[in-house]
Amino acid sequence: MDREKLQSFVRAAATSLSLIRSSLLIVAQTGDASDLAISRRGLARLKTGASESGALAVAALIADCDFALEQLAASARVSPSAAYAALDIIARIEAAVWEIPVHSDDFISDVAGFVDASFDGFVPNAELDPYIEPEFEIDEETLDIFRTEAEELLANIMADLDALSASPHDKDALWGVRRNAHTFKGAAGIVGMKDASNVAHRMEDLLDKIVEMQREAAPQVIDFLNASAGRLAAIVAAKDAGEESDLELQYNNVAAWLSSPPETKGGSADQLSAVPAPVETTRSTTTPVVRVSLDRLDELIKISRSLLSNGKAVAGLFSDFVDEPGQNSNYLARLSSLFDAQRQMIDEIQAKLLKIRMIKFGTLETRLGRAVNVTCLEENQKAGIAIENGDVEIDTQDIDALIEPLLHLLKNAVVHGIEPPDTRRMIGKPERGIISIGIEADDEAIVLSVKDDGGGISVHKLKEKALATGLIDAQTAAAMNEREAMNLIFDRGLTTADKIDLNAGRGVGMSIVKESVENRGGTVLVESEPQRGTTFTIFMPLASAKPEPILVVPEPALRVPAAETVAARLPLVMIVDDSASIRHQTSKIVREAGFHSVTAISVAEGLEILRSVGESPAMILSDIEMPQTDGWKFLEYLKTSNDFNHIPVVMVSSLDADEHQQRAFDLGACGYIVKPFSSGSFEKLLEQLGLAVAV
Repeated sequence: MDREKLQSFVRAAATSLSLIRSSLLIVAQTGDASDLAISRRGLARLKTGASESGALAVAALIADCDFALEQLAASARVSPSAAYAALDIIARIEAAVWEIPVHSDDFISDVAGFVDASFDGFVPNAELDPYIEPEFEIDEETLDIFRTEAEELLANIMADLDALSASPHDKDALWGVRRNAHTFKGAAGIVGMKDASNVAHRMEDLLDKIVEMQREAAPQVIDFLNASAGRLAAIVAAKDAGEESDLELQYNNVAAWLSSPPETKGGSADQLSAVPAPVETTRSTTTPVVRVSLDRLDELIKISRSLLSNGKAVAGLFSDFVDEPGQNSNYLARLSSLFDAQRQMIDEIQAKLLKIRMIKFGTLETRLGRAVNVTCLEENQKAGIAIENGDVEIDTQDIDALIEPLLHLLKNAVVHGIEPPDTRRMIGKPERGIISIGIEADDEAIVLSVKDDGGGISVHKLKEKALATGLIDAQTAAAMNEREAMNLIFDRGLTTADKIDLNAGRGVGMSIVKESVENRGGTVLVESEPQRGTTFTIFMPLASAKPEPILVVPEPALRVPAAETVAARLPLVMIVDDSASIRHQTSKIVREAGFHSVTAISVAEGLEILRSVGESPAMILSDIEMPQTDGWKFLEYLKTSNDFNHIPVVMVSSLDADEHQQRAFDLGACGYIVKPFSSGSFEKLLEQLGLAVAV
């Protein structure tokens, strides 16, 4: 036996066995056979390690356990006794691992320590901080934020209702009402407006019925939605808009109309909508509100006074200049000094004004924490948030762009990600789950991550739901790899919830996240690990970010970012991607590796740059899925062109199936990177291609 391989295998076994045991314990509790896939994957990795290290006795026991799990997977529902029998085999595997002779004085000197490592996180720690439900006061600032958001959501709802009135078959308008009602419901719940949350919930109920029955938005449906929007506006404005019972009666009438046979659906609108006319909502474009500290205002006032004083001095000099022409040279020198001071103060006041728009991301902690706590109370869950880099300052516009997808991600983490407290206790996790929110920002983009420590995303369940709802067929499901299947979570109407309530079961929240981010030129990525949790990462360009400046070099003209002339001497990498945030992140990685970068938003722009460049790029990094012309056609053209076929091309895509990678190499690519990728993986690729640069 190879001692080093054995050491590596035994160390890895502790982590693998802990994960497998946790998964089997959950199966024993839920009886859901689909969760066995996690244990079987863990066993497969363990078996490979045992075989490669020569631990044949352990490999044989693993094979027995895998056979037992295969039989369990064939059952419609797993009985607790059968799951515990599999756990007994896991215990025998552990015993066999302990007996492996590794012949090293410093290797696992304490067998009890190995047992503890194997059971790490399994035995609940009595000293863990108990979950304490914090009390939240709704301050006026939070209410102001909600009112501003509510006005915008109601304006969107009313605009979509107008479109539905004109065209009852307009699916986009129907989706718009559903989406904004869903967001309104969550926002109202956070600030404790239960009445408003319930009204928005009813709107969703009715819209779900219409979608489920594939019906059009008839006049009586529009009447109910208008009345509901009116009541929402009245609640927000603290005005009276009629009895809630009238709105409930109208809902029941419309629901009955939807459920009745076609021939009885000719009832008059008067019968179905005898409620007070909806309150008018003001349709205006809202602007973000910025709260400014007195210190920052004092700084601006001080600079403005200096500007005023400087202006008076300039005016006085001009007067003296006219009255005493013999002293012109002295006046000109003093004027020059005053103008320099004026420019400095203008630059300073511009910087201060931009600073006023910035707020620390950590100031959102109370609002985000309340969102999680409200959802926990409704779902009987226990969870809290942890903000990383809370001192990072973000422009108010960018905060407004992030808050909607962020709130949906937090709610999703509580409802779908973090396990119930009793399950977490059983598998050795603290009862209270943690949702970590990380933020990074520079002059061009924001990177936001939301990570929970829950059970992860079940790809098997996602496929099952997608098949059941008709989003995909069986052939497509079978051909999907894990990453493609995981992205199903963003499809409209897909949900893994077992019940429909205020927080889940509609398949709206995650599609809102994707649409909100992509509408602002960003991207959202999801990564998940069984029993370890799920991470959503949002890349979003800043609202104030300007396009990369272009430097025109005559004969020939090369369009590159107008940065330092030193950068132009570095090897050049061209990045072709239609996503602004991906271009930004990739450029950053390329620069860290010692290269200069030039970006193109499309294949057409990439070809234009290539034809005008004097010196060929050292490498081209190209996306695959792009509008108009995709990366496949771009690669094929480059490799069949006498002018460009010598340039190394690396395909960068979220498509990670073997067939896609093989297609890239068949067309002539020299490398293939799966998004998202890190600087480490890029540097490794450079070493493989012999393109590494000494920095």
